[in-house]
Amino acid sequence: MIYCFIGTKAQFIKMAPVMRELRLRNIPFRYIDSGQHAAITRELRRVFDLPEPDVCLRGMARDITATREAIRWYLRLLWKTRTDRAWLRREVFPEDGICLIHGDTLSTLLGLQMARGAGLKVAHVEAGLRSFQWFDPFPEELIRIFCMKRADLLFAPSAEAEANLRAMRLTGQVVQIDGNTVADALRWIGTTIGSSSEASAKPFALATCHRLETIASQRRLRQVIELLNRVAETIPLVFVVHGPTRYYLQRCGLEQQLSPKILVKDLLDYSEFITLVSGAQFILSDGGSIQEECAYLDKPCLILRNKTERSDGLDRNAMLWRFDNKVADDFLCKVTQISPSESQQLPQPSAQIVEYLASWMQKIT
Repeated sequence: MIYCFIGTKAQFIKMAPVMRELRLRNIPFRYIDSGQHAAITRELRRVFDLPEPDVCLRGMARDITATREAIRWYLRLLWKTRTDRAWLRREVFPEDGICLIHGDTLSTLLGLQMARGAGLKVAHVEAGLRSFQWFDPFPEELIRIFCMKRADLLFAPSAEAEANLRAMRLTGQVVQIDGNTVADALRWIGTTIGSSSEASAKPFALATCHRLETIASQRRLRQVIELLNRVAETIPLVFVVHGPTRYYLQRCGLEQQLSPKILVKDLLDYSEFITLVSGAQFILSDGGSIQEECAYLDKPCLILRNKTERSDGLDRNAMLWRFDNKVADDFLCKVTQISPSESQQLPQPSAQIVEYLASWMQKIT
């Protein structure tokens, strides 16, 4: 049996094409929702035409937005995994097989530990991305290293990621695929781009900010708000606010400091969000997935981080801010001069992952 262990919005978007590919080929799989982003993933299942999860590990229908709540949720499930193996094999992993985990979140770590506790093999999708700074981003870099060292299969989305894995001398089998699975998600969503009422004939910029190392730091979050306010003086700005971001904005007393010229929106349907990305003149975001999407869509992007584990778009359509106003000024000066290149052929990494899994499963059975 193939298990898909998913918990966050980004994980679902990037693993939905893999599940769709499994279904297309009539390969049995079991979808486990960790419940970390329970409300968002419920909506995304409709967008990607996927069924409800076989197992949901958190009964509440809302997303986890606070750090303390996330830690309590993680520790509770880890404790149950260690103390109730019968429940783990009966309810979560009733058959032997391999568990697919994705990325670098608490759900990634939990999926690895639960699958290992049940005696399953583990495949890490989007393996090999490194910032080479243990605490930046935190805890993502540490989670990636921990999971990559313990995975049996490691799907690297680029030659650079593969080289990183080889240099780590891991025991798991490294498999390079042609790109990130978000390319398949963009292909699926592509038919809706341009049809949304969110599209605007006037130039506008789009901003998001949600990573823990940004929003949990009052200093960094304040710098982001100051940058957005400055941008809003020159071009209409749409700020899409995640639940945790709103929580920390309110906690730090920064929500009221947002310029009235900024149009604040709650988290959007993925197709609506990609429509906005496609229509925007440029993007301001600390999201790794958004950096990848902008690279595939050839959209100018200022990455609101000190470090990025991804090379997607760097020195082409993307610049790393490093919380440096001079970098921001340079980006804003050049952004209107960037000419979009010819549309590129999107890779099909999900099909490659499923093909390899099918062959690998046959060898071990």
